[in-house]
Amino acid sequence: MLRRAPFAALIVAAAALITPGCERRPQSAPDSAPAAPTATSGAGAQQQSQPVPHAAQPPPPSGTAADARPTTRDADPPDSPFNALDLRDYVLHPDVRDEDGPRTSLRILCTGPNLTEICCALGLRDQLVGRTRYCNHPPGIESLPSIGALVDASAERVAALRPDVVLVPGESREIQQRLRPLGVRIESLGDTSLEDLYRSIERVGAISGRPRTAAALVEHLRSQHDRVTRHCAGGTPLRFLLVTGTLAEPPTPPFVAGPGSFYDGLLTAIGHRNILPADHRPFGSVSLEFVVRSDPDVIIELDPDGRSRPNGHADALRAWQRLGSLRAVRERRVVVLTGPEHYLIGPRIMRTYAALCEALRQ
Repeated sequence: MLRRAPFAALIVAAAALITPGCERRPQSAPDSAPAAPTATSGAGAQQQSQPVPHAAQPPPPSGTAADARPTTRDADPPDSPFNALDLRDYVLHPDVRDEDGPRTSLRILCTGPNLTEICCALGLRDQLVGRTRYCNHPPGIESLPSIGALVDASAERVAALRPDVVLVPGESREIQQRLRPLGVRIESLGDTSLEDLYRSIERVGAISGRPRTAAALVEHLRSQHDRVTRHCAGGTPLRFLLVTGTLAEPPTPPFVAGPGSFYDGLLTAIGHRNILPADHRPFGSVSLEFVVRSDPDVIIELDPDGRSRPNGHADALRAWQRLGSLRAVRERRVVVLTGPEHYLIGPRIMRTYAALCEALRQ
């Protein structure tokens, strides 16, 4: 099997929950895809459809320092944990540095929504020439032509867009092999850990002539990380299992985030501990027997749109009760994080960090 990037596996986890135009499958995201990965196999699974992007108005033109000074705050509800922590969405409101000078004429094509968001956070929205079907942020990005998805991107569509550079998440060999005959420049960017994210931002900044803006964005994200860590530290350490989807009915081996993943890095930073062993892959499936034997204190599920868990934590709790008397079930520590943004390792990652912390407090 060809190796696929961890990011692609997470997109599968979100996308496989929904197949537009068909009956919804009552399964966990990775297990609903053919050739789902195991703990010792590659991270890929067959790509499926993503929820239809919401309609939105285009953002204001980007590319100048004025973009860094929004006149209104992000549209977070008054009780959002993001407000007190000042977790600005730099995808919507980039902090473009004047020292970088005028923008270049570089035509950029991203093959993953995390990369699209990185480019927008660097003030490069107007230099994007296309998107994948999964790119739905910032609002208005849907107006760009779609090339398909990571695993089925059309080489013909890519050629028609005439990009100067194609940004690819992780070790996505399939799309690189498909695009190599076009002679287009391809840049692979890490997508597993927080340090991968910071390096990717800096690399895009170097490629696009925005090195100072990229350095500032990395500093902003590190500062956000420190604020969330200080805010959330000091609680009771918990042994966690994070499932990048929802448990299937009937239960099948879940696809989970292991050591080395950005989820693991976020939660261990505030004292929690992954039940998976240190030699487990950053993303992979585990047996139900392992889950029962390890008996986590808390189980966290991801649901891209809330349709798998319309009643939130209560639905998740009922699903996991099928495995028996788990500690997390007895103590009602089975929580759901809803939203497609929580699958992305991009500039909004610290908002996911805060949401994880808030979920663990409930």
